[in-house]
Amino acid sequence: MRSRTLIAVLAPFALAPFALAAGLWWAHRPGETPWHDSAVADATGTVDRLESRFDVDHLYRAEDFVHAAGQEQAVEVLQVRGETHWQTGVTLVLRVTGHGVGVNDWGERVEGTEPVCFRLNLGPERDERDDDIDCPTGDPLPVPRDPSLTGVDARLRAALTRSGPDEAAARAAVAGLELDPAVRQEITVRGGTVGVALRASQYDCLLARVGPTGATETWRPSHVQLAPGELSCSAGLALSSQFGHSVR
Repeated sequence: MRSRTLIAVLAPFALAPFALAAGLWWAHRPGETPWHDSAVADATGTVDRLESRFDVDHLYRAEDFVHAAGQEQAVEVLQVRGETHWQTGVTLVLRVTGHGVGVNDWGERVEGTEPVCFRLNLGPERDERDDDIDCPTGDPLPVPRDPSLTGVDARLRAALTRSGPDEAAARAAVAGLELDPAVRQEITVRGGTVGVALRASQYDCLLARVGPTGATETWRPSHVQLAPGELSCSAGLALSSQFGHSVR
C-alpha cells in the first residue's frame, strides 16, 4: 500500500518533463518558428489595413490593386488574375513579412520575421480571403514605388519664406529641395501670390502659397478631397479659395 502511495505521489513529477515537452511541441510544431503565430497575426493586420485602403480608394482594376499593395513596405505581389472587380473579379496572392515574438524550447523570449502568404479574391460577387496559405514559388511582380513627400512640409515652407512672392525665386527655392524627380512640381503666380503644388502620388499632395507680404502657408488636402474626380493637386488649387479647407 505504501509503495503504491509513493508511486502516486511521484508519478506527476516523473511525467512533468514529458508534459512540458508535449506542450512545447504543440506550441512550436516542427517546421514552425516560435514566433510563427505572432508573425501571422502581424501580417494579417497589414492585409486588413490594405483591404480597408482598397475600399476607401474605391479601387476596382487589377493594376490599381497591384499598385496599391506594392506600396506597402512589407508586401510583395506574387500573382494576379482577372481584370476588374465587378466583371471578372481579381485574385491577388500576396507575400507579407510579419514580425513576431514567441518562446523557444528553453523558455526564452525570441523574436523574428517570416513571410506569410494570403490569397485575396476580390469580386465579382463578394470578397473572400485565405490567410496563411502555402507561398507559391517565383519572384514577386515588379511594382514601382511611389516617391514620398514625408518631411518636406517644413522644408518647403522655410524655402518659400526666404524666396518671397517672386516666381523665379520660388522655382529656385523648390529646386533647391532636391526632391525625387518623380515628384510632379507646378508653380504659378497670380495677383502677386505664388502658388506651388507638389504631388508624389494620388494621395500625397503638398500645396503652398506665398502672398504679397511674404507670408507663406502650406496645406495638404485630405484623402477624400484627392479621390479621383475630386480636387486636383495643382498650383491653381493653391491659389484658390478652397486652399486650407480640409474635409475628412
